[in-house]
Amino acid sequence: MRPKQGFTLAEVLITLGIIGIVAAMTLPSLTGKTKYKELETRYKVASNLLHNVVNYFHARELMIYGTTYCTASRNCNGQAPIFTEVLAEGFSGIHALNKDYGAFAKTKYYNFSNTVKFQESILDDGYMELKNGMSVIVESGTTSMVPIIYFDINGTATKPNRMGHDVFAFVIDKDDRVCPLGAKACTTRAWYIENTEDFTRSKYCSPTSADPQNGITCGYFASIDHDYFKKIQ
Repeated sequence: MRPKQGFTLAEVLITLGIIGIVAAMTLPSLTGKTKYKELETRYKVASNLLHNVVNYFHARELMIYGTTYCTASRNCNGQAPIFTEVLAEGFSGIHALNKDYGAFAKTKYYNFSNTVKFQESILDDGYMELKNGMSVIVESGTTSMVPIIYFDINGTATKPNRMGHDVFAFVIDKDDRVCPLGAKACTTRAWYIENTEDFTRSKYCSPTSADPQNGITCGYFASIDHDYFKKIQ
C-alpha cells in the first residue's frame, strides 16, 4: 500500500489564505445586516414602551393628553406638571432624570443627512435614561399639551446619534393615541405630517436636506417601510 500523504505547507497556507479572503468579503455584509436588524428591533421596542406607558396611566384612570405640561428647565411656578416627571412614572428603573435641567442631550445629535447638528432648541426640555440602555429626550417648549418624545434607541453615549438612524420622535395625541411624528393619524403638530410613503421624497426625513430638523419624522417611515433600516445603511 502506498503511504497516505498529508497536505504540504504550501497547500495549507493557500487554503488559509482563501478562507481569509472569503471571510473578509462576507463578514462586513453579515455585520451590516446584524446592525440594521438590531436597530429595527430596538425601534419596535421603543414604540412598544411608549404604548405601555400610556396603558400604565389608563390602568390608573389617568390620561396624558389634555394636560398642559411644563419644560424641565422651568418650574412654571407649580402651575403645570413637568412632562418628563409625569412620563417617568410609567417607566421602571430610570436614572439621570432631567440631567442638566433636562438639556443634557441637546448638543449631542446630528440631523438625518449628517450635514448639521440637530436643532438644539427642540431637544432641551427633558431627559432620562432607561435601564435597557435607551435614552428619552423631550421637547415641550415652555408649555405644551403635545410634547415630542424622542427615543435614542441605543443611548446617548452610543453613536451615531443621528436622527432617523438611532433617534426617533413620537407624540401622544388626542385620546392618548401614540404615533411616530409625521403620521397622519396624529393631527397635532400638523406641520410635521408627511404626505408620502417614500422617505427620500419627504419633508423631514430627507437623505440630502441640511435642515437642522431633518430626521424628525423618520420614525414614521420606519413604521411603514419594512426595509427602512436596511435602506439607510
